[in-house]
Amino acid sequence: MKSAFLYSLATGIAVLPLGSLVASCHDSSHSAAQKTKQALSDPAVKSAEDLVARVTPSAKGLVRFKINAEQKDTTVAGTGKGILITAPTVRECIRGYGRYLRDIAGVHLSWNGNRIKLPKTLPQPKGTVHFDKEWPICHAYNYCTLSYTYPFQSWKQWERELDFLALNGFNQVLVTAGLEKTWQKFLTNLGYPAAKVKAFIPNPAFAAWWHMGNLEGHGGPVSQGIIDREAELGRHIVTRLNELGMTPLLQGYVGFLPHDFGSAVPDKDMKIVPQGNWCGGFVRPAVLDPTCTAFPRVAEAWYKALHDTYGSTSSMYGGDLFHEGGNSGGINVTKAAKCVQDAMKKSSPGSSWVLQAWGGNPTGALLDGTDPEKTLVLALTKNMTPSDKATRNFKGRPYVWCELANFGGNTGLYGGLPLLAGMDKSLNEAETKGLKGMGILSEGVATNPLHYDMFFERIGSKGPIDIPTFLQGYAERRYGSAPKDVIDGLSLLAESIYAPNRAQEGCSESIVCGRPFWEIRKASTWSSAGRSYDFRKVLAAAQCYMSAVKKHPELMQEATFRYDFVDLMRQILTDSAYEQLQIVREAFDTKDEAAYKKAAARFMQLLTDADSLLATEPQFMLGTWIQDARNKGVTPEEKNNMEKAAKMLVSTWSGRIDGLNDYSNRQWSGLIRDYYLPRWKLFFDHQLRILQGKADAATANKAYNDAVRKHELGFAEQKKTYPVSPAGNAAILAEKAFTHHADLFKSITSAPAETEALPWNLTSGSPLTFNVTEYVTKEGSYTARFTWNKGQSALKIHSVALYEGDKLVAEDRHEGWAGMDNKDNTYVLQLPKYRTNLDMYTLKAEVSGASGNNSQGTMLFKMKAR
Repeated sequence: MKSAFLYSLATGIAVLPLGSLVASCHDSSHSAAQKTKQALSDPAVKSAEDLVARVTPSAKGLVRFKINAEQKDTTVAGTGKGILITAPTVRECIRGYGRYLRDIAGVHLSWNGNRIKLPKTLPQPKGTVHFDKEWPICHAYNYCTLSYTYPFQSWKQWERELDFLALNGFNQVLVTAGLEKTWQKFLTNLGYPAAKVKAFIPNPAFAAWWHMGNLEGHGGPVSQGIIDREAELGRHIVTRLNELGMTPLLQGYVGFLPHDFGSAVPDKDMKIVPQGNWCGGFVRPAVLDPTCTAFPRVAEAWYKALHDTYGSTSSMYGGDLFHEGGNSGGINVTKAAKCVQDAMKKSSPGSSWVLQAWGGNPTGALLDGTDPEKTLVLALTKNMTPSDKATRNFKGRPYVWCELANFGGNTGLYGGLPLLAGMDKSLNEAETKGLKGMGILSEGVATNPLHYDMFFERIGSKGPIDIPTFLQGYAERRYGSAPKDVIDGLSLLAESIYAPNRAQEGCSESIVCGRPFWEIRKASTWSSAGRSYDFRKVLAAAQCYMSAVKKHPELMQEATFRYDFVDLMRQILTDSAYEQLQIVREAFDTKDEAAYKKAAARFMQLLTDADSLLATEPQFMLGTWIQDARNKGVTPEEKNNMEKAAKMLVSTWSGRIDGLNDYSNRQWSGLIRDYYLPRWKLFFDHQLRILQGKADAATANKAYNDAVRKHELGFAEQKKTYPVSPAGNAAILAEKAFTHHADLFKSITSAPAETEALPWNLTSGSPLTFNVTEYVTKEGSYTARFTWNKGQSALKIHSVALYEGDKLVAEDRHEGWAGMDNKDNTYVLQLPKYRTNLDMYTLKAEVSGASGNNSQGTMLFKMKAR
């Protein structure tokens, strides 16, 4: 594309020059600067200069850009008081400035605060510094990102976001704002009734799944004002991307139509295939068979509406058929893919189709119908362990390796530092097999600055990254200094929570955020239960940060340090809730009412302390989220509708009680206090009634479920003003919280091994056998609790025994049950004497399946608290 792009007087639409797939990404970087006279490159240079003025106002006039189409890389040289950046395109000039800020000026840019402190004379490079040529494609966002992270952004917020992406080397960005207007024009022109059009369009908070063909109208209807303003926002975004030399990825047409379109607009040439429901309760849009005679005409109408909305074509178009289910309905998928792409190319000659690789898509049959030279696959990668390799095979179609480290915008430390640091060889090898670049497709990107800073380092480097050196640089740039305690803390995080020992969907969720029950181990349906790291190291890292603050109180003056400090302390408080719940459960099991009340109160104190701590940081406040949502509207009705959608997304999601509940859980001040904490209070209060003999389990649990359901469904409807200004001193609050929970943290720290559940699988037969040597540290009482996680059969437990070598030393015989509901599933084993000269302590459980051997779960073994 060009910075000074061509303009058609006849259509009033900007037409971007298109080339090959790889060229379109550098030339998404405005090939005008490469091929035209200096006069035509002036607007491109001005767009770079304008970015400098927006991001670093003090550097305005000190940064010069020169576009040299013959130059192969990007260079930065000093000019005395300023710098000169030379590169083949404006896109690479801007990236060069981002690398200068990071590597030479010591600036830190992130989604979670910036640290920009430039002297009047800009730091001078030592000679001429060369930066590696950028990846042909560096892609930002999947559809979900734009609903979980950015549904309510204003143009001012988007302007900052696009500058941030450009400085970090991104050159292809998914754009969906404005599709509301596109659909309105498209469907109206096809004769679909106006009222039905409005009902079809969802709230921006749920638009991602509309774009992917999963639902219609959720969170709506939206007003005409919202539709028009979203179109204006989308046009602003596309225009700015063009100016910065970046490619907007627009929505192609793959056949979606409202589910009742066929009855509302009869057309004998249309073959419309119903798609059924998504996640049980959402009616999916239908699919117009791309091989039917009506498809080219309908697709042409789509692209006309799309290009009219944005005032521009593009070289890249997205869209996925049969995402997360759906029904091909006898459609020849190979021919359908060819028809989809033919219509795309006709509308925008030379363009490429961008597909998401997720959940079995794209199928081999679909890929067979695509043009190998004009298809790009975004390979979504949730595995953040070093075992992941960059090589993929999409039948020869070029692809982009994309990290997917966050699901639902969940709050939790997580990432893949060893993976990213050490994947240079894997990337270099994959580059010979079709890899064209890297991308960020996390659903929530405004999290985990340490992980994303490593990602930005990786996309800017072709060699290995030394983690200790990286951590030192991270602290110096982000905090302004790197005290030993800080580096020790970062090192502990880098080898634990940022180095997961298994593949999983995003961070390990805190039980705080899930609907309470005794065996809870995660918050949402599709996440992974348990931890993928040693929590003791994370706790030690938090203690290092607290020590650093005591020795260097000036650290708390840096907003970027405060964010990381609060984030780490939040992790400790909410993560340790699991251990505290086991103490509550033990008191319940042993029918110790006094101990139960005390332990439950301490659990609730964890939540209260977390909420107070989070209130010190705007990004962790529900009020900030709601303020952005309400600002999206103009009229009171629009504002109220946006607020309701914002609260529904982070609570029930669907507005019903179903598997989507808590998928987008967030650990935010206000949300903990008013949504999560009341659920736990309801749970503990009803369990107390059982303990006191005031209600049997069935009656109490039904009353609890009824009450918690009412609470969950009512939350989005509540009218309450939440603060948007931070309050409190994070360092003082953290110190108080650590004092409140000193005994709990001490027990976690002193444990011989992380108190983590051990897996079992009934297919291995009975008895289930566990090596518990590391958990047995002295004589006393131990508990073994069995939990079912998945499978078609519940687990029946008949007896549990503890062996010293081959000698039986403790046994508990009673019938227990572990399944969707649990009964008597905790076993107590009294070890009279501890022997240290044994090879092994072994636990054996005699079990059977309630309905077969398809049953898996975990066994939690620990010493009984006194």
